[in-house]
Amino acid sequence: MAPPSMSTLPPDFIAEILTELPVKSLVRFMCVSKSFNALINDPYFIKKHLKRSIETNRERTLIVEDCKRLHNADPLFLKFEDKKRRPPDYYSVRFHEDGRFDRAVQIFQPLRHERAKGSVVYSCNGLVCLYNLESEITIWNPLIRKYKNLPFEPIDVPSGFEKDGSYSVRNSPATWSQLAFGHDPVSDDYKVVKVSELCKGRLRSFEVKVYSLRANSWRRVKDKWPIKSSVIGSKPAFLNGALHWLAKMRRSLEMLVALDLATEKFQKYRTPFKYVFGVSEPDLVVLGGYLCVFMTESLKPHNITVWVMRKYGVESSWTLLYTIVCGPCGAVPRPFRYCKPLAFAKNGKKILMQQDFDKLFWYDIKEDTCSKFEIVGMPDMFRTATCVGSLVLLDGDSVIDVDIEDGEPEDEVASEALGCLSTGDVIMVDYI
Repeated sequence: MAPPSMSTLPPDFIAEILTELPVKSLVRFMCVSKSFNALINDPYFIKKHLKRSIETNRERTLIVEDCKRLHNADPLFLKFEDKKRRPPDYYSVRFHEDGRFDRAVQIFQPLRHERAKGSVVYSCNGLVCLYNLESEITIWNPLIRKYKNLPFEPIDVPSGFEKDGSYSVRNSPATWSQLAFGHDPVSDDYKVVKVSELCKGRLRSFEVKVYSLRANSWRRVKDKWPIKSSVIGSKPAFLNGALHWLAKMRRSLEMLVALDLATEKFQKYRTPFKYVFGVSEPDLVVLGGYLCVFMTESLKPHNITVWVMRKYGVESSWTLLYTIVCGPCGAVPRPFRYCKPLAFAKNGKKILMQQDFDKLFWYDIKEDTCSKFEIVGMPDMFRTATCVGSLVLLDGDSVIDVDIEDGEPEDEVASEALGCLSTGDVIMVDYI
């Protein structure tokens, strides 16, 4: 008896098999037949594939930003060859289950302004939010090279904060606003939140706006920022359908502020730690499904204390997890100014950390040791974000490589696949 062909297999069985495949294979499979194209584009299949990716931690990828070009906004820092075309300044690094990393591969991001390099806001479900100093914002899926540019949204200057010759509100997300990015599980919508702080003398005001990918529009959040006398003291973190920030209080207290993306209501929670200017720097992250705060001491010996919220939303559940000691006798022998946790190893016993802007290392929690390593092809200075394989934004615009714009051919199979996605044609390609 001949083995069954793909045409005789039940559709549900085929879909189940395809959910186990990486996104690059699925992009190719879209060009095999109209039925495959329709299946892979189906929203239910995309959500099921994403759920499987998150459960298995497969296709974990480091998205790396080259920091050597931080001064791109100033033409005095541009080399002659940079003025001809901007070289790629982002890389992807495949992250294997056993802790190995592939070679860094250059990728092209969609914000292509000559004088304003994009920076990562946050990643969620395989999507990365980028912005630049020209107030351009985009949602980008780097693994399938798709993106969606957001419409421009100005700050609405309230009464009393107008320009009067001594004060100027510069409408730039990098200067006056902080962006955050997450997923609303109730409406299955991806949202970008812009929190703008306006100051004039002793006056302080907050404006909060949210962008909906589904509606492709901005609107003002009706609920007010809960602590007027605070300053945003950390980068945002997304967990349980909410965005979170640490807020610095006048008396050096740290409060946790949360915005539920479904209800668009704020909550605030007390924390047991204090921010001391010039002594401690907090960093809010999500590790292993928990909100964690890494407090880095700016003074010697640069120790890091790690706090975790054991029960989400319960103030009394904050727990001092461990302390990473820096110094000749500590786990991290070299002094540092900045240390950022990126991800747990699959066994949960080690944490991938970035030290300053030029080193990666594994920190063993139980043994209190660190082991450094290098990735081939990495830039000398870098910032990192992590993402998983995802088909979300499959209907977005395609990122065109600089080489293609200059008439140089790219990988043949990738070119065929992208052409198929753009035109809707169905072609047959060889695949493994």
